[in-house]
Amino acid sequence: MTLPRRASLALLLAALAACSAETEAPPKAAAPVKVLSAADTAVARVSTVRESVPLNATLSALSTSELAAQGEGRVQAVAVREGERVRRGQLLARIDAQLLAEAVREQEAQLANEKARLELARVKLEKQRELYRQGFISALAIAELESDYQVREGSLAAQAAQLARARRALTDTEIRSPIDGVLYRRSVNPGDSVSRNQKLFAVADLSVLEAVAAVPARRVSAIAPGQKAWLSVEGGAPVWGQVVRVNPVANEGSRSFNVYVRVDNRDGRLKAGQFAKGAVVLAERSDRVALPAPALSRKEGAASVLVVEGGVLKARPVTLLLEDEANGLVALDGVRAGERVLLLQGLRAGERVTLAAGG
Repeated sequence: MTLPRRASLALLLAALAACSAETEAPPKAAAPVKVLSAADTAVARVSTVRESVPLNATLSALSTSELAAQGEGRVQAVAVREGERVRRGQLLARIDAQLLAEAVREQEAQLANEKARLELARVKLEKQRELYRQGFISALAIAELESDYQVREGSLAAQAAQLARARRALTDTEIRSPIDGVLYRRSVNPGDSVSRNQKLFAVADLSVLEAVAAVPARRVSAIAPGQKAWLSVEGGAPVWGQVVRVNPVANEGSRSFNVYVRVDNRDGRLKAGQFAKGAVVLAERSDRVALPAPALSRKEGAASVLVVEGGVLKARPVTLLLEDEANGLVALDGVRAGERVLLLQGLRAGERVTLAAGG
């Protein structure tokens, strides 16, 4: 075999060896498929989204009244217990009125005496005036009689005032509710001795409640009286109300402002003193696709989501319409109802995914 032939054969063998090596190389491993649970994704749906300012509030009664004894005495009877509903004018308690009743009778008798004395002075004055006109008595004498009559008139008026006070004191032995509401505090029992101005009962009208919430300075400028708001206590359905006031002065020691929301509570679902969460509604859309807020990615002013399409994550630019902070929702343009969108953080467009069984 000549040298050129040997060289050609060597090159041929080397080429065949190289092809064999390439054929036997293991295939490149495919990218792993990420298994997603039901909580890792959300299906876009048309839903109501409300742009809002979240509230953490405390409920209080709009109208309350504390009742105190107007005089001293011993409590004869108490007609109500804490938690009972009461009506305006309803008797709550009665204080022993025996001594006051005797005082009224005494003042009535004294008033009758003063009336008799005044009538006697009037008759006497009329007779003396006739004698004065006939010249039988002096002007000084008639002046003294007129002065005496005026004194009697003053005494009668003073006695009438004393009787009125005695009667009022007698009436004050009956403690009555000044408003419709619920008795929420009772500090007296039958047989107790009470003194003047001692607090006995407290009544609250719970048909309308007011919630006060501290709102950060950066958000308070968006809130105004008349705006809709909702409140919800733990385990309860939302109750709708309205913003009635915004305190223009910040709370001492903070940069928050008190916002007051009034709600109808005639059904009694809410209780004064309860803690409630809610929001003031600034805007509302019910005709757009909504997603949980974690689905939205914002980078350099651009908003996007990752949509699951054919087992692959695909980036989709979207337009943010409304953001509901209170409920953690966003209304978007750019996603169709029924599309599945990623919530889980840390994955990128182009990655392969699949839903876990039952997800």
